[in-house]
Amino acid sequence: MSGLVSELLIYLGGALWAGRLVLLFVTDDKKPTLGVLDGVACVALISIVTGAGFPLWRVFSYFHHELELSIREAIRASLFEVRIGQYFLMVYFSALMAIIIVFMKRILLIKRWLLLGVTVPLFLGISGTSHAAAKHGLLGLILQTSHFSLMAFWVGIVFVIGWCARDANRWSSFLRWFSPFAQLTFLGVIVTGFFLMRQSVPLSEYRNAWNVPYGQALLWKHLLLIPVLGYAFINGTLVKRRLQKEPDFDPRRGLRFESLILCCVFLATAALSNLEPPDLQTLGEVTPILWSNIVLLLTGGGSIGLLLLTYQKRLPFLLGSLFCLLGVSLLYIGLVYTL
Repeated sequence: MSGLVSELLIYLGGALWAGRLVLLFVTDDKKPTLGVLDGVACVALISIVTGAGFPLWRVFSYFHHELELSIREAIRASLFEVRIGQYFLMVYFSALMAIIIVFMKRILLIKRWLLLGVTVPLFLGISGTSHAAAKHGLLGLILQTSHFSLMAFWVGIVFVIGWCARDANRWSSFLRWFSPFAQLTFLGVIVTGFFLMRQSVPLSEYRNAWNVPYGQALLWKHLLLIPVLGYAFINGTLVKRRLQKEPDFDPRRGLRFESLILCCVFLATAALSNLEPPDLQTLGEVTPILWSNIVLLLTGGGSIGLLLLTYQKRLPFLLGSLFCLLGVSLLYIGLVYTL
């Protein structure tokens, strides 16, 4: 459970930090009113450090209680002799430098560039403890860092604008740059995620991996991306058209519900990070999909499609989100289980 909380804190904190950082490079005429948001930046950094500290605490407890080292020796061993501790130090000092820079008032002109500079070791430290970095060295570290960074920059803007924007002014100007930015980063997430997946589950074994918890968590993550695409289409295309007809329309709620679905993706990813990749030699064959499963798959796909209908009919966004979660659940059952 602590591992799940740890990963969620890191993902949420990383997204908020990255979103706030990107928006520092965007001029005021191309985004809604946000304010300073130094508090959000600090909460994000504290969340990252706290999340990174959970596995370090488990390592310390092992050295202190199981190996019966003194507290001083256990701290030294945890921080300097174990990979988790070394990467935690990178995260900790990067976050500390970032907090100092955030509150420095005399370097406003170069603050955003300094913050971008400390974000590089921050995200490297976060990615250094992943399965990919541990098993595949530098290549795994580069892939994981790229995957995490692209995700954080895209999702972070959704979080910050959706929950922290004070108004919906200049929304069309915001969408003109954010829509292509989101498309490019999402494509990058898919490409890097594909290569990361190949490190643990080759494409030929993807369906057989559904027999084990790791493969099931991976499937949940992929299925949850379907409603994310639906919300992206609504918030990026349909909202733009609606604003042309209704200038007073407030589109922030759409981003907020998209962020809730993204949190579900984070939850599936956190579960995935706390599971060991499967031994490919022990994977069995998945039972073929039956006609009864096809009914579930069609119902699930239709339920997700109701998201667009609820928007067109101007029904509450909550109803569309519930349809999405129902649809994803039916797709999962239809793919994994045989009735």
